[in-house]
Amino acid sequence: MKRELITEFAQYATTKQLCHWLNINRSTCYYKPSGGKRGVKPSTHTLTREGQAVSNEKIVETLISEVFGQEFNLYGYQLSTEELKAMGYVINHKKTYRLMGENGLLLNRHARNRSLRQWVKWRKIQNATPLEYLCMDIKYVYIHGAKRNAYLLAIIDVATRYVLGWSLRFTMKHTDVILCLHGIVQGYKAKHIMLRTDNGSQFIAHGLSNFCKNNGITQEFTHVSTPEENSYVESLFSQVEKEVIQRYEFDSLYHARDVFQRYFNWHNNKKRRHALGRISPAAYWNSVFHCHPVKPQTVQSGEFVKGDDSYKKIKKVSSLVLPLTNSQHGLSLLNQDDNENVLNLFEKNVQKIGV
Repeated sequence: MKRELITEFAQYATTKQLCHWLNINRSTCYYKPSGGKRGVKPSTHTLTREGQAVSNEKIVETLISEVFGQEFNLYGYQLSTEELKAMGYVINHKKTYRLMGENGLLLNRHARNRSLRQWVKWRKIQNATPLEYLCMDIKYVYIHGAKRNAYLLAIIDVATRYVLGWSLRFTMKHTDVILCLHGIVQGYKAKHIMLRTDNGSQFIAHGLSNFCKNNGITQEFTHVSTPEENSYVESLFSQVEKEVIQRYEFDSLYHARDVFQRYFNWHNNKKRRHALGRISPAAYWNSVFHCHPVKPQTVQSGEFVKGDDSYKKIKKVSSLVLPLTNSQHGLSLLNQDDNENVLNLFEKNVQKIGV
């Protein structure tokens, strides 16, 4: 643009004056582009270790006959470079890439089907209503009897700090997350939910993304290495660590589930929280959002929280809470993560007791 102005006003002032007014160097006025390709001209030959020059056409023929002529060979330019070096050619990967590209020997790039993520915009969520904003995360829980970690999934409502669903399993896949979310969606009949998670493998899975789209759930992801953007569920896990994990030794996965069942029932209906005016999440929900169409579910002692992965299966016998270490009833410790086997053994013991 400035060079065009110099050409236009060349008859009214000198080139030196125009360059001074436009604040450009005089050398730019004398440069004339050639219109060719910039840079050093590409070489036409390649040397061998013996110092012999071989034409690029010979290199391409060697690639086709010696490298790609091998059965099952599907090398890219980097591995093809290693093959040429092994044959005695002094060549780098850049030249191999250019020769393969000019002769149509490069592999087709496979586009990865990565869905675009919606990232967190605001760290603190304000003016939220029940079932509008949910936070979800996973925490390790050590099972002493099994000598291994289990995964605790928790879903908390931001507006009321009410734990809507949870799941405790030795393996946590995206299908287990879908099962827990399904219990919440079906139990509370929410129309639209904003779900905040981190970038764990269970949360970025396409299956979970499709489930959220089909059920009116919008996912938003926290930025990498920023747990403070998911502080609501992180605060819950901090309390879980102090109030449960550090105070109990779990004999089995079933024992841990029984403890967490009672803990989350107490958390929702009895635990006083400073952020809620020193009342429980259920009381806060009923008092502050008493006109909201969705109400917290009244959970009796011994029942599973809606959204747990084994809620529907154990609902019939969940009102009975039995100690796992009570030998007079013949209850044994359960170390397997098999809900069906657990239920069968549990029902047999219930029949022995005569309930």
